[in-house]
Amino acid sequence: MKSVQFVHSATLASTSAVPRPEGTVVLRGVHGHRDYAFGLVLVDSGADFVVLPEKAGLYAGLALPPKPTTSLSGVGGRVGAALVAAVALEFQASTIVADVLFDYSNTVPPLFGRSGLRALRDVGIDPSAWHWTP
Repeated sequence: MKSVQFVHSATLASTSAVPRPEGTVVLRGVHGHRDYAFGLVLVDSGADFVVLPEKAGLYAGLALPPKPTTSLSGVGGRVGAALVAAVALEFQASTIVADVLFDYSNTVPPLFGRSGLRALRDVGIDPSAWHWTP
């Protein structure tokens, strides 16, 4: 059985008092472009999608639309975005393919949302083996 360990800390939390689950994310480069590594990002089961900055997608060689096609709404407001299906990622050393919402303002912190969590399940990681202990 495969499992994934989420590390935790207060570094990505809105307050320093509450640790949050986080994990390392790498956006895989395509067509000879380099991978874009993010380091630790917040695991957010309340976010519908993995959210990454547009500049990372362009760096990795993804064919993003020239302008936003939708918007991303959150507690901080609304920004332009584009949803891209079947993006190759690595999360905590597990290779997955997930839908990613690219933030065209390049201001939203990267998030590992439910599209990524579902992709982990799709590669055989049993959700009961998802470990996070604050």
